[in-house]
Amino acid sequence: MKTLLTASLILFVFFAQQAFAETPTKALEIAVDKILKVASNKQLAENDKKNALAEVLKTEIDFENLSKRVISKPWRSATEDQKIEFKALFLDVMVDTYATLLSNYSGEKVEFRGEQIKANKYAIVDSVIIAEGNKKIPVRYRLINEGSGWKVYDFIPEGVSFVSSYKNNYARIIRNDGIAGLLAEMKKPKTD
Repeated sequence: MKTLLTASLILFVFFAQQAFAETPTKALEIAVDKILKVASNKQLAENDKKNALAEVLKTEIDFENLSKRVISKPWRSATEDQKIEFKALFLDVMVDTYATLLSNYSGEKVEFRGEQIKANKYAIVDSVIIAEGNKKIPVRYRLINEGSGWKVYDFIPEGVSFVSSYKNNYARIIRNDGIAGLLAEMKKPKTD
């Protein structure tokens, strides 16, 4: 009886989370909440914070769609190994980007201002980060639902698309050296 009760409780929690994430905004609220919990956890060392952040991003971001958009047309001719490697390397890029942004986190609030859904597959969710001094920073998120729930594939703080920025940065390398050249460039140690 105790096992049945425990199993029922676990299923209830799982389905309750899924029910809450039925809309793009709810899915995004859950994702942002997870990220902010990592950011505000003062107990975590920097490396542990990056690992926790990577785990959140893996579950909340659609790396397949994000990667297709960043690489664009050359994605179709990339080998399966190159695609897997790019997604892993790009996760590192995103973790570093988010970790840098979140290192300055000091309790800012996020307000969700509305959503637009197209064909039950694509969505745009508008939000505003309320920063110190009541400064409002608009952030637009693009989400996709391909059957496994709403996942982010792009975010646009203050009108600058994350995907477009990296697409533009990587296009020259891909044009000159192909995907293999881009992967080699991404593997180089970072210099500060």
